[in-house]
Amino acid sequence: MKFLEDLDLEEGKTLAMDCPVCKGKKKFTATRVDDMILYNCFRNSCTVKGVKKVGRTVEGIRKKMNGQSVVKKVSEFAVPEYFSNDLTDCDEFIMQWRLENIQLFHDVKNDRVVFPIVRRGKIIDAIGRSLNPKSLPKWYKYGNNMSYYAYRRDKVDRKVAVVVEDVLSAIAVGSHFPVIGFGLLGTSLQQEHLYILSNFDRVVVALDPDASKKSLEHARELNSYVKQVRVLKLTDDLKYKNINDFTKLKEVLDG
Repeated sequence: MKFLEDLDLEEGKTLAMDCPVCKGKKKFTATRVDDMILYNCFRNSCTVKGVKKVGRTVEGIRKKMNGQSVVKKVSEFAVPEYFSNDLTDCDEFIMQWRLENIQLFHDVKNDRVVFPIVRRGKIIDAIGRSLNPKSLPKWYKYGNNMSYYAYRRDKVDRKVAVVVEDVLSAIAVGSHFPVIGFGLLGTSLQQEHLYILSNFDRVVVALDPDASKKSLEHARELNSYVKQVRVLKLTDDLKYKNINDFTKLKEVLDG
């Protein structure tokens, strides 16, 4: 795919063209993201897909200088002293959401249950959920390293991600299905999310019912990065494990 370096692609722009391998008409797309080109052929019989590192565009360099690079450099994250391993005060929350097998802390200072984000055995960020319903914000991000929370039950061979809004929905999905539960920590789809999700073969967008319009918008955008994208219309948030929603998700994943 050497020709990718010669494409005149602006930052964030997508080019649709005939596939240089299978010759499928307008089946090949290439998207410029930071100093990479994400490319993919959407013809079912074609396996062309990947990421090509190229030189930065002038716009890309400017974004890098302004701190808008897609791939963030992971900074040091110091676990606060007020993070406790004693989860006694979190028992009710843990039982409610079936989090018995999830690594957690208790933020005793702000009374939050804390979900650490671990990469290569090291905690690089953390997200806290208030245990007091009157305490705001409900969710709090402790660091700036990660813009998402991903969870999987164990080693997942299938390169499938289910995109949800929050941590609890990501855990619910990743605990019950052989997929990655990918929490956006909101409803916005950021460039970093697109970069990470481009590594998956299939993505199911399953935002909460009140964000169905966002689900469709995200699916359209993801189509330029992922070979197969589906939208799951829910009757409830996935964290509530509604039997009908879980059944529909299973059908989509098995389809």
